[in-house]
Amino acid sequence: YGIAERLLNQLQIIQNSAAKLVTGKYKYDHVDNDLHDLHWLQIKKRIVFKIALLSYKAINGHAPVCIQDMFTYSYQGYIPRLLTPVMNTRLGQRSLSFIGPKIFNNLPIQITTASNTDSFKK
Repeated sequence: YGIAERLLNQLQIIQNSAAKLVTGKYKYDHVDNDLHDLHWLQIKKRIVFKIALLSYKAINGHAPVCIQDMFTYSYQGYIPRLLTPVMNTRLGQRSLSFIGPKIFNNLPIQITTASNTDSFKK
């Protein structure tokens, strides 16, 4: 989503080191269960979660107006669907207005129709 894989890996290493520091683990201990116990998402999953959350807030009027204006949406019955704009450049395809609808529309219906932000996060 606009960041090099190498940089994502470096961020993941930093997050793993922080988790080891918080939990008191040693350098070569595995950290996968610790991230779960700390309620931390891996970097790639956190990026997807934040984009989906921002899209949800924009649809429901809880995001700033400038972010709400980035999205156009329609309802198919009671299910909100974001419309994906046509982008001809790579830079445009990395934008929130392009990626947000793709991620949001791939979520299960139970999540996209959540009644509030807290139930969306679960």
